[in-house]
Amino acid sequence: MKNMKWALMLAFALPALGFAQQNYTLQGQVAKLNKPAKAFLRLKYDGKEQIDSVEMKNGKFEFKGSIPSPMEAHLRIIHDDLPFDPSKPAKQDILPFLIEGANIKFVSKDSIQNAKITGSPLNAENEKVNNMLKPIYDQYETLNNEYKSKSLADQQDPKYIQSLEERADAIQQQTIDAKMDYVAKNPKSYMALMAFNSTLPPEFDAIQAEKVFATLDPSLQNSILGKELAERIALLKKTSEGVEAQDFTQPDVDGKPVKLSDYRGKYVLIDFWASWCAPCRRENPNLVKSYAKYQKNGFEILGVSMDKAADKAKWLKAIQDDGLTWKQVGDLKGWDNEAGKLYDIKAIPMNFLVDPNGKIIAKYLRGEELDKKLSEIFGE
Repeated sequence: MKNMKWALMLAFALPALGFAQQNYTLQGQVAKLNKPAKAFLRLKYDGKEQIDSVEMKNGKFEFKGSIPSPMEAHLRIIHDDLPFDPSKPAKQDILPFLIEGANIKFVSKDSIQNAKITGSPLNAENEKVNNMLKPIYDQYETLNNEYKSKSLADQQDPKYIQSLEERADAIQQQTIDAKMDYVAKNPKSYMALMAFNSTLPPEFDAIQAEKVFATLDPSLQNSILGKELAERIALLKKTSEGVEAQDFTQPDVDGKPVKLSDYRGKYVLIDFWASWCAPCRRENPNLVKSYAKYQKNGFEILGVSMDKAADKAKWLKAIQDDGLTWKQVGDLKGWDNEAGKLYDIKAIPMNFLVDPNGKIIAKYLRGEELDKKLSEIFGE
């Protein structure tokens, strides 16, 4: 069953903001905490993590600084100086929030995660919109409760699981539609940028996303989040349908180099997977079936492993156990696989179908979708 819990909903909406360097002050009052209790502020931008800390004095803490634009941040309170006990892991007291150029106050009688935030239009608007969207989010909890009320047999019934996933997908689509409606109506709002970014999964239509991004105010595009999103879109455009597949070379199971360009003149499916990836292993029988059916027509598969060097034996065993008879390659760097980075692989299984001229003609073909596409190509 899909995970129906949503993390911090940084969804929408403020008037236009100018993003010159912004000075902030964070003032907190959490119970009457004193030393050794400490408050920590965590920021991350330009690829760097910044952590500041202060000791608590009668429950108070204060941070001052500057940021180039609004962004996500985290406050954490460590209430004591007891050594970490792995047998009794303590629940962390953390509050995610939006930091901006303002005097923001946090007040709580017990923990930072329960703090009331004031003085921040950005956080106030985020709370307002989250409350507005709560009826949509509550539908996830309804599905969860329904699932829990079922017998074990019903919970394991494929048709029931499919119906739950379809309903969960419908709820997700409602959320996306609401956010995109806001984006269209508020192109100068920083929270519109955040809303748009939150709707984009690891794989999305980069061409369409670029069109939406272009409608946003230049100040949003030049913010930290805007620049990160622009880079993400540009990277994904490199693997969009119709573009030439980027060539790469990886060693096969015997250490011999194999190039993607070696497959010119044939249709080849670049399949990113790993031995530890359960969805990948479930998908392998479909690949075996399609390969057996269309190899005679000039169809090939090039498997690219996202396994680590320590798991090479597991990778080789998975190849044998799953009956994967096509070429398998991998530099065994895990998620740092060079081909994986070239194709911006953030989740697996993931694949790209490349035509004889080396152009990507389809991607993320799973189950019957791959067989259907190959049938269109080869006329069978």
